[in-house]
Order: sequence, then structure tokens, then C-alpha cells
Amino acid sequence: MKRKSVLKLFIADCAPLFLVSFLTQVIFFGLLLYIKGIWLEEVFYFSFLVFVILLILFIIRFYKRGRVYEKLLLKSDNLSDYLIQKPRSSFEESFNLMIDNLIMTNNLREIEQKQDKKLQKVMIYRFVHQIKTPLSVLRLTSENLHDTIDYQTVRRNISTIEYDLNQMLDIYRLDDFKNDFVSEKVFLKDICRDSINGLKDYFITSQIYPKLAVDDTLYVYSDSKWLKLIIHQLLTNAIKYSDKGQTVTVCAEREEDHVFLSVRDEGIGIEKADLQNIFDLFYVGKNGRNTADSSGIGLYIVKRVVEHLGHEVEVNSKVDEGTTMTIRF
Repeated sequence: MKRKSVLKLFIADCAPLFLVSFLTQVIFFGLLLYIKGIWLEEVFYFSFLVFVILLILFIIRFYKRGRVYEKLLLKSDNLSDYLIQKPRSSFEESFNLMIDNLIMTNNLREIEQKQDKKLQKVMIYRFVHQIKTPLSVLRLTSENLHDTIDYQTVRRNISTIEYDLNQMLDIYRLDDFKNDFVSEKVFLKDICRDSINGLKDYFITSQIYPKLAVDDTLYVYSDSKWLKLIIHQLLTNAIKYSDKGQTVTVCAEREEDHVFLSVRDEGIGIEKADLQNIFDLFYVGKNGRNTADSSGIGLYIVKRVVEHLGHEVEVNSKVDEGTTMTIRF
């Protein structure tokens, strides 16, 4: 099938030249023979001879250039795949030279992009850590306002800034994921308890109650650090979209060959029209725009990390009834 496609492309490209050459020579010899009074049989003979000669020339042309047409039909992201091994003609050598130049240009561009990205990452890391220092001072200072009305407002806004800064770092850390991945036996109850304790202040200030319902012996094989990041993000969202006095439940169960870890809230839920887009970068649904400070980054990170880990994430939500985010191991 591929060979046929190459032949069709070659014929479509060369057919006009073939026809013009053939007709020109037939007309020329035909007129010449007619002027000299040679019979019609001789005209057909010379026409056939011209056709055979042109056909041989085009077969030779296909032999010397056919692989270039084959490469033109190739669909590959790797430029090296377009190089022709052992060129048969100067045409194929020129084609290889063009591809070599493209590869060199592309490599230089990639090096520049990596250097720019590395510099950008260093600047972001430096910026975030510099901002975190005064935030820590503000957090400590706010403790003196514990008995005032503004205390909760100050602490909540400090937590929001810290959360956004951490998300910024997580986005940049995704590039290093493959070099930072360690598969190990992870006990879900321990990692879920650590994630809940890490958000203890957020639970308290939001007046949301955590509930952990995971068996002590239940475990999965994953990367504990990255898995903790996922759970932390899901818990943060659950708290953010819940009302005071509600409960966020973390539960897990094993079904046949799979383990399902769920973070369930009783909050505002997600509109049906938004469900298919919630994992897109910077996408904020209707309820997110109306009731909470959303960046559209958190669930994008969750989706990317879950896919890298080889797991799956599912969402089930009803407006005003709550949302359940489930990781399938």
C-alpha cells in the first residue's frame, strides 16, 4: 500500500513532463517523416520508440528519486527518520543535506529553548522562595491578631498566596517528573493522614471536618511524594468548595485487581457542562468563578501526575450535593 502511494505521487508529479516530452517528439518526428513522404507505419514505429525511451528514462528517474517521494509521505516527529540511507543520486544527496540542515537548526533551537526554560525555572524558584520568607513573617505576626476580627481574613489570604505559589512550583516540577519518580509500596492510610494533617489549619479556619475511612493494610505501588501532592490538591479543592460545618471524607477500597481512593465532599458540586473540561489548564467552571478563588491549575496538575504514575482519575459530581474525585490504581 505504501509503495503504491509513492508510485502514485511520483506519477502525478512526473506525468505532465512525460506527456509534454512524448507529444513534442511525436509531433516533431511525425512532421519530419511526413515532409519526407514516409509512410504512416513508420510514424507509429518512431512514436513507439520515443515512448519506450521515455519510459526507461522515467524508470531510472524513479529509481534515483523514488525514496524522496517515500519520505515526503512519511509522518514522523523525528527528523532523522527522513534521512535516506545510501543515496542513489545527487538529488537524494541534496535532500539529505536539506534534512541535515533542518536537524542542526532544530537542535540549536532546542538547546536555546532548554537554556531559556532553565533560566526561567531558576528565576521562578528564586521568586517564590523570596516571597515565602515575608509570608512566613506575616503568618507569625498575624498570631498577635488572634483575638481580632481580622485574624481569619489575614490567615486565609496568606494561605491562598502560599497555595498559589506552591502550584506555580508544582507546574514547573512536572518537567522533572520522569527523573524524580520512584515506585514503592505505599500504605494509603498513612499518606492520607499526612495530607490531612498538612491541611489542618485550612480545615480549622474553614470549619470543615475531615473523615478518614481507609483500612490500615490497604496499599498500592506508586510514588509517595507525587501521590501525596495529588491527595493534597484534591483535599484542598474539597475544602474550598464546601460550606462551614460540612465533612470531607477520604475513603478507599479494593475491588478485584484495582484499588480505588476517593475524596468526597458535600459542597456546591460541579455543573454538568463543566465536567469534561475541569482537567484543562486554566479552566474554571461556573461554580468556581462564582464562589471560590480558582486558578484552573490544580486539577490540571492532578491529571498530569496521575497519568505519569499510570493511574486514572474519575469525577462524579452533582450540583449542591457534592463531588467525589476517585483515583484508580
